[in-house]
Amino acid sequence: MESARLRVSIVIPAYNEEDVIGPCLDGILGQTIAADEIIVVDNGSTDATAERVREYRERVILLREQRRGVHYARNTGMDAATGDLIGRIDADTLLPRRWIEQVHDLFADPAVGAVTGPARYYDILLPGLVSRLDLLLRAWWARAARQRLDWVYGANMAIRASVWRAVRDALCADRGVHEDVDLGIHLFHAGFRVIFVPGLAAGTSSRRIRDRFGEFSAYLRMTERCYARHAAIASDHARRRAWLTNRLILMCYFPLRFLHYAYRSGGLRTVLRGQGTSALSAAGRKNPMSGG
Repeated sequence: MESARLRVSIVIPAYNEEDVIGPCLDGILGQTIAADEIIVVDNGSTDATAERVREYRERVILLREQRRGVHYARNTGMDAATGDLIGRIDADTLLPRRWIEQVHDLFADPAVGAVTGPARYYDILLPGLVSRLDLLLRAWWARAARQRLDWVYGANMAIRASVWRAVRDALCADRGVHEDVDLGIHLFHAGFRVIFVPGLAAGTSSRRIRDRFGEFSAYLRMTERCYARHAAIASDHARRRAWLTNRLILMCYFPLRFLHYAYRSGGLRTVLRGQGTSALSAAGRKNPMSGG
């Protein structure tokens, strides 16, 4: 098999992720096919993220990128990767044991430039239902694009190193756009084949829902702005698709927020009794393009 000869690097941008980076790395190290290289890019963390990564120093490369912003951290890690394939995940991603094995199989097709998959949320009540809704939305996006994708999901994707190098210099560094959507648009414009694989799921946190409604809405609107900014090279219906998707997600904001905090508080009974309020004070995820 051609893909068996391909080396795989995993790149993880990280900013103040001391609580989740260990399980993320454990998930990579527990794969049925070992990663050839694991790179964590510390994006100026002020907590113990770097110390946690150093506990894996025999297996993990720790890089630093002081310019704040996930696009800087991603670029630093992916530019340094030496693999033929580069997996890009988040620090709260939990890869299932066969993820790298699946990536090998998918890239056995030389026409595939990048792959992406759905999320499975692990810190929310009714995770199967919530993850199914996520899958349906992403599958609709893939179907609407007839599998000629102009997007990738940054917490769960892999790309050929040669393809990364081909689009690298065209990528944007705007703070107001999603770095993964920007990458997907430029892959689309360059004519590379990006595929969505429903079975290539990866665990992820639902912690973004901790953001206040206005902050969460602003985060979602970054996708629309990204497509608007790239109107000349993105698919014609992309902005309308993003607009509709964002409104559907916003309709689910309060139920999802309730399910997330119910999980963190110990279940529905605890919440209904008015207990577990300390979970409400936890911060959401940082805007991926913001500085500080």
